[in-house]
Parts: sequence; C-alpha cells; structure tokens
Amino acid sequence: MDQNPYDVVTILLVNTDNAAASDLDVEFKAAAISSYAYMPTSSTTVPSTWPTLNDLIVSGQRLITFIADISPSATVPYLLNEFTYVFENPFSVLSLSNFSCTPERPAVVQGQTIAAVQSGRLPLVNHFLDVDMGFGIQVPDIGNISVTNAISGPTGNLGDAAAACTAAYGRAPSFILVDFFEQGSTIDTVDRLNGITPVGRSSAPNLATQGVTTSNAAPQASSVGSSLVNFNGSFMITLAISLATIIL
Repeated sequence: MDQNPYDVVTILLVNTDNAAASDLDVEFKAAAISSYAYMPTSSTTVPSTWPTLNDLIVSGQRLITFIADISPSATVPYLLNEFTYVFENPFSVLSLSNFSCTPERPAVVQGQTIAAVQSGRLPLVNHFLDVDMGFGIQVPDIGNISVTNAISGPTGNLGDAAAACTAAYGRAPSFILVDFFEQGSTIDTVDRLNGITPVGRSSAPNLATQGVTTSNAAPQASSVGSSLVNFNGSFMITLAISLATIIL
C-alpha cells in the first residue's frame, strides 16, 4: 500500500477461531497496515454517509476491514463487525436456479429487503455455486463456473443476478463475492454496473488451476475468496479470508 497510494483495499475476515480484536490488532500492527485503516464514527451504528473512494484516498484511510464476527472494541475501532455495517443474501447455494437477493444476514433484517436497505448497511451479494460432498462439506462447483461467472446467458449467471439485486436494492451492490474472479466475465459485469470502459488492465492468473480454493471451501493455507466491490460509487477488488487459514 505504501507503493500504491491510490489503492483502496477492503478485507473481509471470517473469524472462524473467534479471535479477539486485540489479538488481530497485534497482527495488523506487525504488518504495518493499521495506520491505513478506516474508522467510522461509531462501532455500533451504520454511518449516515459512507465515504467515497476519493475521501478515503485523501484521508489516507485506504483499508476497510470487516470481521465476521467480532465484538466491537473501543481500543481497536478499525476492526468492524461485518453485520453492523453489511447485509448479505444467502451464501449456501447448490443450484443455479436458487440465487436470491433476499437478505439472509444479519438476522435483524433476514427476509426483509426494504428494512435491510433502509438500515444503511452496505449490500454484499454472494454469487458462487457449491457442490454438496456429504457430511456437511461443500466445495466450489468449478464445473459450472462458466455459467456462474458469466455476464449473461443461462439461469444463474452473475450479470443477471447483479442486475436483479441492483433493482431490488435500488442501488448497485457494494460487494459481490464470487469464486475464481479471473474465470468468466466477473470484471466485465462490474464494469457494466459501474458504467465504465477499462483502460490498461492486464489479465489475472488462473487461480482455478493453481490450487487456490475460494469463499467457503474447506480451510487451507491458500484459501482466498475474491470479491468485486463498489464502495460508494467505484469498484475495487477485496479479499474474503477465513481466519483459520492465515499463517502468521
């Protein structure tokens, strides 16, 4: 981040081990990234107005960290409990016809789209397909990734799902969580939502062929999920990481 002063990064940590904010704070400081952290005015209520990307860049608060879940800490105000600030649609989907924009988490807005939007929480759209392996184990459905990550086409494509959720929420999603963002047309879908034509981009490596697992797959040291993000008007890429997979 020192070498890329115009980059804004969002991290979503899945706190599988129920680590305390103070424990995570130690690691963030050791990595010398806590100084970049965005801190809202309250750790228990949603901001009345979210900053734009320009606001974050100018202020130097270019790192937004959501934790699912964590108890708010007055001494570590930059580690944000995800569901205080974000709502999500269902994340466990096993059929291409079962994607939905209806809020599922947090429980206070479950099944209540209007209430979720009016709460001021940022909408996160989960759009990845899993295969049930039995015994409660679900893994990414790589066989259908060309459909799941497509900008259009058969039922279950990302483009139609993003458009449907945009209509349901009255705004584009702030976050779109996918598996293998380099597969299909995920970036094109985000560009279309954002109304931009990209210039000067290079292609991402094919993670699906490099042993990298994503989203809610079984924890491994390399387990990283990919998310396409719109933080108050501009899209970026964020990472969803299971805390159990981090090697510090």
